Amino acid sequence: MSNPKVDPENGDFVKEIDDPKHSENVSAGDLLAQYSDAEKKRAFRKLDWNLIPLLGVLYMLSYIDRGNIGNAYTAGMGEEWGITSNQYSWIITAYYIAYIAFHWFILLWKLVSLPMWVAIMAFGWGSASILQAATTNFAGLIALRCLIGVFEAGFGPGVAFFLSFFYQRSEMGLRYGLFISFSPIANCFASALAYGIVHAKSSLAEWKLLLIVEGIPTILMAPVAYWFLPKGPGECRFLTKQENEIVRLRALQARGREEKGKLDFKQVFAAFYDYKNYFQAIIIFCLNAAFAALPAFLPTIIKDIGYSSVQAQGLSAPPYLAAYVVCLTASFLSDRVGNRSYFLTSLSCVGAIGYLVQALVKATGVRYFATYLICVGVFPAVALTFTWVTDNQGSASKRGAGLMIFGMVGQTGSIAGSRFFPKEEGPYYTKGMAISAGLLLFAALLAQVLRFLMWRENKRRDAEFGVVDPAEMPDEVVNSGDDHPGFRFIL
Repeated sequence: MSNPKVDPENGDFVKEIDDPKHSENVSAGDLLAQYSDAEKKRAFRKLDWNLIPLLGVLYMLSYIDRGNIGNAYTAGMGEEWGITSNQYSWIITAYYIAYIAFHWFILLWKLVSLPMWVAIMAFGWGSASILQAATTNFAGLIALRCLIGVFEAGFGPGVAFFLSFFYQRSEMGLRYGLFISFSPIANCFASALAYGIVHAKSSLAEWKLLLIVEGIPTILMAPVAYWFLPKGPGECRFLTKQENEIVRLRALQARGREEKGKLDFKQVFAAFYDYKNYFQAIIIFCLNAAFAALPAFLPTIIKDIGYSSVQAQGLSAPPYLAAYVVCLTASFLSDRVGNRSYFLTSLSCVGAIGYLVQALVKATGVRYFATYLICVGVFPAVALTFTWVTDNQGSASKRGAGLMIFGMVGQTGSIAGSRFFPKEEGPYYTKGMAISAGLLLFAALLAQVLRFLMWRENKRRDAEFGVVDPAEMPDEVVNSGDDHPGFRFIL
C-alpha cells in the first residue's frame, strides 16, 4: 500500500483517498492503486480458495441429491415398486417443473441475506432427499422431487449471478468452470458411492440406504454455508479488513456500483427486450435437453449396453471425471483467449459425435467410449454458456433477469430430455441418441450466429465511437451498462 500522509493538525496517519462514497470523482481503479500487486494478488487468491470450494461443495451435494434417483432406480427401487418407464420419467420431470417454476428466486439473491437464504435452501433439499427413502408410494415421491426442485432453484441458478458480483468478465470463465466442475465430480462420487452402498450389508433396502447416506452431508453443510458465505464483496469472514476492501474495489471496477437490497426494474425489463438472452436460452435448452437426463439414465444405459447393475454404477464414474478435467481446461483457455463461442461450438460438436456413435454403433466398448465424448463435450459447454450470459449484461439487475430467462427457458429442455430414453426403446435408444445429437449441433450453430451478431455490433461501435478492447473497458463504461457506446461484447 502507498505511504500514508500525516495530518498536520494532530499528527495521525491518514489515507490520501478514503472511500469512493466520499470521493465520487475518484475511480475504483485509482483507489485500488493504493495497494501493492502482492496485496491484491493475496486477497484475490484467498477469495478464490474460500468462495469457490464452498459454493462448489454445495453444488456438488445438490447435484448428488437431484441425480441419486437414477442410482436408486437401478439399485432396486424400480423393481421393488414396479415403477413403469412412464412413471420414472414423471419422477424426473416433477423435479424440473418445480425447478423452472421457482427460477425467479434468482432475483432474490440481490435482496435477501445470502448466508441465511442458502443455508435454508440446502437444509430443505437435503431433508427432502433423505425423506425419499421413507416414501411408500408414487405420489409421495413426486411431492418430494418437487420440493427438491423448489429448494435447489433457490441455489444453483443464482450462483453465476453471485459470482458476477466479485469477478471481472475476463475472470468469470475459470471461476464458474471451477464451480460447475463440481457437478461431474458429484456424478463421479455418487456413482462410486452407489457402487459401494449396493455391496453394504444392511437391514434397509439398498436404494433406501443410498438416498439416506447421500442426503446427510447436505444437512451438515447448511450451517457451514450460513457461517462462511459472504453477503457480498467486502463482507467475507475469511478475509481481513484490508483484503475485503481490495475485493470490494475490484468488484466496483469490474461491474460498477449497484444499490444493495434493491432491484432496478428498468434494467430487469431491459433483459426481456434483449435478443441475446433468447439466443442463449435456446442454446442452453438444447444442451439441457441433450444432457440433463443423462445422470439419471446413464447407469441404465451402461447396464443395457451389457454390464450388470453393479458394474453400471461403477462405470458411470470415469466419464464424469474426464468431464471435470476438460471443463477446467476449456474454461481457463476461454478466459485467456477472451472468447466463449468457439469453445462452445467445438464442445457441442464433440458431444454430438458421442451421441451419433451411440445411435449408430452396436459394439459395447465403442458405445461406452462414446459416453466420454458426451460428458466431455456437454458439461464444459454448459459452463461456458452460463458465463457468456453474465459477460454481456450491463448491470446486476439485468444479469439477474437475463439469467432468469436463460434458466426458465433452458430448463424446459431438461423436461424434454427426460423423455428421450423410454425403457421400451432400450438397449440402444437410437431415437433419443439421434435427437440429442441434432440438438447439440443446433446449439453449435446458434452460438456462431450469436457470435456474428455481437461481432457486428462491436464493429459498428468501433467505427462510430472508436476501438475499445472488451477486456479493458473503463469504469464509467462498465457502470453505464451494455447500451453505452463504449461497451463491447465478449464473443
